[in-house]
Amino acid sequence: MITKVKLKNWRSHLNTELNLSEGTNCFVGAIGTGKTSILDAICFAFFGTFPQLQQRKVKLEDVIMKKPVKQDEAEVSVVFEINNDEWSVKRIIRKGRTTAELRKNGELVEGPQPSRVTNELEKVLKVNYELFSRAIYSEQNQLDMFLTIPKGKRMKKIDELLSIDKFEIARANTKSLINKFRTSLNERLKMVQNLELDENIKKLDSLKEEFFKLVKEREKMAKELTNIKKRKEKAENRIASLKEIQKRLQEIEENVKKFTALSELVEKEIEKIKEELVEVAEKTDEDLRRELKEIEKKISDLSSNLEKEKRELEKLRENYAKEDALLNLLEKEKIPRLEEFVRELENISSYLKKHPVKKIKSEISKNKVLLEKKQIEVQRCSIKVTELEDSVNSLSVAGSVCPVCDSKLTKRKKEKILTKRKKEIEKFKREIKKLKPEIEKLKESLDELEKKLEKSENFQRRFEEIKDCKKELKKLTEEHKKLKSSVRTYETQRRMFEKNISILENELKELKEKKEKLREFLEKKEEVEEKLNLLKEYKQILNSLNIEKEKFSSFSPSLLEESDKELKALVGLERELETRIEEISKRLEDKQNFLNEVENKKKMLENYKLEIKKIEGIIEQLQLLENALIATQEQLRKDFVLAVNQAMQTIWGDLYPYKDIYNIRLSIESGDYVLQLQDSTGWIPADGIASGGERSIACLALRIAFSLVLAPQLKWLVLDEPTHNLDNKAVEELANVLRERITNLVEQVFIITHDPTLESAVSGYLYRFERDKEKDGFTRVKLVSTPDLL
Repeated sequence: MITKVKLKNWRSHLNTELNLSEGTNCFVGAIGTGKTSILDAICFAFFGTFPQLQQRKVKLEDVIMKKPVKQDEAEVSVVFEINNDEWSVKRIIRKGRTTAELRKNGELVEGPQPSRVTNELEKVLKVNYELFSRAIYSEQNQLDMFLTIPKGKRMKKIDELLSIDKFEIARANTKSLINKFRTSLNERLKMVQNLELDENIKKLDSLKEEFFKLVKEREKMAKELTNIKKRKEKAENRIASLKEIQKRLQEIEENVKKFTALSELVEKEIEKIKEELVEVAEKTDEDLRRELKEIEKKISDLSSNLEKEKRELEKLRENYAKEDALLNLLEKEKIPRLEEFVRELENISSYLKKHPVKKIKSEISKNKVLLEKKQIEVQRCSIKVTELEDSVNSLSVAGSVCPVCDSKLTKRKKEKILTKRKKEIEKFKREIKKLKPEIEKLKESLDELEKKLEKSENFQRRFEEIKDCKKELKKLTEEHKKLKSSVRTYETQRRMFEKNISILENELKELKEKKEKLREFLEKKEEVEEKLNLLKEYKQILNSLNIEKEKFSSFSPSLLEESDKELKALVGLERELETRIEEISKRLEDKQNFLNEVENKKKMLENYKLEIKKIEGIIEQLQLLENALIATQEQLRKDFVLAVNQAMQTIWGDLYPYKDIYNIRLSIESGDYVLQLQDSTGWIPADGIASGGERSIACLALRIAFSLVLAPQLKWLVLDEPTHNLDNKAVEELANVLRERITNLVEQVFIITHDPTLESAVSGYLYRFERDKEKDGFTRVKLVSTPDLL
């Protein structure tokens, strides 16, 4: 039972607190006074949502009060009792965030996570939002909700309400699984059928036998190949040894020929050298060396004298080079440059005599003074013109009083003064006009004088720089004469030195040639000795080679040919065996792959057979499950219809005030639920023949029955504007039932209505809701009656 509801800033409720009791509690008021907001708040407190929010007709932030005062948060709390325990739930809504808490007998059970609070409340209440909104909470003018569901879809909706739809989902999933397993079974049966037709699987043992025969044949050939390789290795070693002997014999033959030829060549060279030494045949080596020594001493003395003469000549050349360089410098640079300076000096002196600097400066000074005077005069005249023009302007706009002296000013006097001042203005302007050309002329004259002054000053500075050039030219001319004389003396000395050097060089050349000839004779004598020794050495080598050749006398080329033939035969056998082994290995590899493929197919066949047995067993179990789920669904629907019909038949006589319809039931026809009423003609459908009032009372009975059957632990019923389509008598009878008889079935009823007739239905608390909608005022709740006052 809900005992208290508190709303803070919830829509139009600023701070509303309602006490509630068992029996029928009623909220009465005009449209828009905030009655339905109370039920939305209760639903939100329990489940974190309400119908309009669930259907996205409003946003959660819309429940926070916006008028008449905008608030930042809203709060709703509900206190309720279950099994003698007091529970309270509170939810606070802020922009972008919601918090919640659930307490039992004052102690916190869950919070602040809203979803966790909702989950815990569903366990406590034993209902979820869907069940609450369909079985307990009837929205405004939605009492006949069941009949508004299109035919053919009611069973689905009711199944969802009862959670029977989970069995249907499970059955559909089971059916889908059976189909998938059957598809898989058919695939495997086809695979087994195809594999059983494969002849290779049947011949697997004979294929293995063929494979092992080939393996033995390859092993036998491998042994034979090993023996041939050993014989080939021996033949190769023997051939290598014979080839070494053959190679050495060839080398000996070549060396015999080589050293024989060298010996003959050396003998010829010795004879030739002896012929060249005929002219010194009588001289001993000692005589030749002594003569060579004497020539070397003469060469040394002559070389010393030659070097001395060359040094003297070099020294003379160095001195001449310096004087010659200085002479060239004077002739080509210094003297011509000074001569040019002398000519320039004469030109500058001539110009400065005509245009002295002092005189030009004096003229510039005079012109500047005159220009300044004329410029001052122009400035004075301009000031006068400005003053007079200002005076004329002031006087022109003046009245009968002088703007300067405040004296009386007649028209005639004014004109006379204006004429006089205008003449003065013209006079000063003429003076300015006259002075301006004179000023321009003076400026031009000054510019020309400034240029002349600049030129004269430059010439003056240049004059100071080169004024001593005549003296320097005279000095350099005398130096030039001396250098010319010195150069002529040098030429005579140079020719003398060069002649002496030439004589010494010729003598030295003759001595060196003689020296070289003597040295050559000595070298040839030494060469004869060396060649005699070399000839002796060659003959010794030839003797050794002949001795070594005798050792290999048993070697014959035919031995090498026979061994080579044997090796080629062995190589042929080796290649043949290797080719055959390779072919067999390739065949073995192909057979092995084929065997593996056949064995894999055999394993697949066995596995598929096992899988087929497993899948057949699974399909059988799933079919049993599917049948059980169908049977369970049907039985649950029968039990539900029986319980609902018992509840409706119990309350129908109390709800319906007339005698023409005396029974009601919910039945299943053509796979869907049908609400039927019984009159004198039999059972008729409530959504076909029955009037609007009859339909509403039938739906109220169905709603109460749903609440009793689906949420027996709560025994709550919420009705929002339940009098839609009811006549006055039906409304009075409904009020009587809600007050007197419904409490036997339902512990607590909440009615929201604008119909005052239903005030008589209250057995609990009655509240009247008021609100100034034109001013967007707060909802004001007035307690009309309590259970104690009834």
